[in-house]
Amino acid sequence: MSARFSRRFFKSLMIAGASVAIGIGAAQYAQAESVVGPTNPSLKMAALPFANIGENRIIRTEIATKLSSGSVDGRTFRNPDAMQAAYAGRNGEPLWIGRSGAADHIADFITVLEESWTHGLNPEQYHLTQIKTLAGSDSPQDRAHLDLLISDAVMRYGQDVTGMRVAPDRIRQKAEYWRQPMAAGDVLMQVSASDDPADMLEDLAPQGSLYDRLRDELVTLSRSPERAAEEAGPVNFGGGLLRPGEYHKNVPKLRARMGQTHDPMYGPENLYDDELAAAVMKFQAQHGLSADGVLGPKTLAFMNQSVRDKMEQIIVNLERLRWLEQEKPHRYILVNIPSATLWAVEGNSVEAQMPVIVGRKDRPTKSFTTEITGIRFNPKWNVPTTIKTKDYLPRLKEDPYYLQDKGIEVYRVIEGRRETVDPASVDWANMTRSDLARLNMQQGAGDNNALGRIRVLMPNQYDIYLHDTNSPGLFANNDRTLSSGCVRMADPEKVARFILGPNPGWSDERMHGLIARGSTSEVKAEEKLPVYFLYQTVWLDNRGQLVYGPDIYSEDQRLLSVLKDMKAYAIPDRDGVKFAAISQNPIVQ
Repeated sequence: MSARFSRRFFKSLMIAGASVAIGIGAAQYAQAESVVGPTNPSLKMAALPFANIGENRIIRTEIATKLSSGSVDGRTFRNPDAMQAAYAGRNGEPLWIGRSGAADHIADFITVLEESWTHGLNPEQYHLTQIKTLAGSDSPQDRAHLDLLISDAVMRYGQDVTGMRVAPDRIRQKAEYWRQPMAAGDVLMQVSASDDPADMLEDLAPQGSLYDRLRDELVTLSRSPERAAEEAGPVNFGGGLLRPGEYHKNVPKLRARMGQTHDPMYGPENLYDDELAAAVMKFQAQHGLSADGVLGPKTLAFMNQSVRDKMEQIIVNLERLRWLEQEKPHRYILVNIPSATLWAVEGNSVEAQMPVIVGRKDRPTKSFTTEITGIRFNPKWNVPTTIKTKDYLPRLKEDPYYLQDKGIEVYRVIEGRRETVDPASVDWANMTRSDLARLNMQQGAGDNNALGRIRVLMPNQYDIYLHDTNSPGLFANNDRTLSSGCVRMADPEKVARFILGPNPGWSDERMHGLIARGSTSEVKAEEKLPVYFLYQTVWLDNRGQLVYGPDIYSEDQRLLSVLKDMKAYAIPDRDGVKFAAISQNPIVQ
């Protein structure tokens, strides 16, 4: 299947033998083709060019009246001012129903709106049912309403696919880091000025390979029959681990979930045999887990994920991809937090890829973007407040000299002068938060420094940065959510080389010389470059295969809860395309 979605592709897509209903309230779709395929060919489309001057006058008057009221047929316009301006620019004439080829254009619009669920959107938020009904009417008033609803649908759809449609504070995000929707008036102007307006509207959505693959996957999942394995219920082993070669009464259920049948030559039916273990290890690798064949909570969580669960995971990942600027710079660094992986990209080439260590659940790495300005070699480490409070203070209450072995100096700044503090002189047991704030802790440069030998300079409000580490053995862990928020790199020299490579005269010899010197020094990047910290729980592996990863900070659930409240997406399944019910649960805390 081509990665590039288009109306032309969907018009050729058929679901053989499917007869599917789509419902939101009383709205019904008669055939599956109206969900993922071509517009229903029996749809009656009125001859739209105006029959006479009197009819034209009625249409213009009705348009003016509804624009003045800010709504039509009970549907409030998203941006009444933009609507007014668009029609004023045409002296009150309709935008769609009077143009050449209007019937075909409107049919194409309907197709785009029908397919909007493949972006993780809800077709009914774009007046789909009303537009389909009005498209078959000969009434001048209905034609005026049709024109206005199409205009509002174009603005709504165009804004929803070009930026963040969720209030950032509801999902603990900052708007400043993410793309905001295209201005409503600009959407309407750009689409209406096109010779193929429906195609222009569709092309406003992201065109990247991952976005297209996720849409592919959403369509594929929507066509999946109810699997026998799912009907058998969740797989579990009583809360413990199951290893290859062990026996359990639920092994037959595991075998069904893996799509296998029992072969007596491998042993009894309740034996976790080698053939089944090989299937489990393949499954683990596909989900970014350690492929050891051991069945524990993480593997079972993925194994028991339903088709609907997967579709909702796809939907929230499509949502986040729309927050990114679509024009990427020539050089950038990207960190995907759930996969704990870093990529350095130049042009269309990945110059470096490596595992990283990200924040643990109670000290998460934030999602944001910023600019890399240079490298600090042999950095000193100023201990953050969180680590001072939660990690060091309890230990200092037991042993005042706990920090000495780490080479960490405790000091105060009094009238601009730095004064070292003897930790034994401090009453750690009765330390208040304000007292602790006046005490600074700094670890000098060296092999024991928590930041290692390299720190990437990248100003941001979270004080999160990329750096080396003095504990390189942790990169072998499958679960690398281990830091206090900063991101530790497995190969910091490779990243420094990528960042400083454009500097005239830069070389490995110079870098190694600066490190060997031992003193702290900074090198400015002659070409600054962006760094993206993203939260994508579905990603492409090195073979181009989709990997369903863990929702390590429950960000998927938080975003999904808000989208449900907004009735913002549609879920196709065997019973039809069912729209997200309003969530009765509070947003995940």
